Amino acid sequence: MLLANYLPAWVEHLLNANAEYQLTLYLILFGLIFIETAGIVMGFIPGDTLLIATGSIAGANHSFKDLFLLIIIFGFASLAGDVVNYFFGAWLVRQLSRIKVLDRHLNGPIVQRLQESFHTKRWLLFIVTGRFLPFIRVAVPLMAHRLGLAFVDYIRMAAVASFLWSISLVSLGYFFGKLELPHGINFILLFFVLIIVGVVISRPKVREKIISLFLRDDRK
Repeated sequence: MLLANYLPAWVEHLLNANAEYQLTLYLILFGLIFIETAGIVMGFIPGDTLLIATGSIAGANHSFKDLFLLIIIFGFASLAGDVVNYFFGAWLVRQLSRIKVLDRHLNGPIVQRLQESFHTKRWLLFIVTGRFLPFIRVAVPLMAHRLGLAFVDYIRMAAVASFLWSISLVSLGYFFGKLELPHGINFILLFFVLIIVGVVISRPKVREKIISLFLRDDRK
């Protein structure tokens, strides 16, 4: 959250930099999202906030070029991270599972239910949802390995998820950035929207309904 508080000013410097420095900072943005996606324990990098903030600055500058570049950069960064996460994420979860305290979290009720009753025709929905929701995202590489999802199929679905995530969040930020509001108000609105969404998703009943989307109905 501390990093997120400084994002708007930092991103504004990025998009207003000259071409030489802008290329370097775009590479930094790529690296941040790659690390956030490839390393499932890198929750301190506010990936969603970064996408929305950069989109908002692009919108404030009415720069469609920046909007397009940001979508491409974040989409490919996320996909590259998913390639690593398919192998590294599952391995890391197995190593951390040896620690009893972490094992209760990583192999908790959600993972157990998914492993026992996962609907194999819901892989695309599962991977796309995981790109947007951290509590699902952690389970994606682990479930892919345990249930034998082929790497080619995983990456194809991850590409859809990555670019859908990039397009939707950067475009959302771009829309808010274009609003004619007093300076800083758009970021405050976005902040409260993210807080509300986070509170709603953290509710057990909401999480239960989300998890049920990926499960077989064995009653039929």
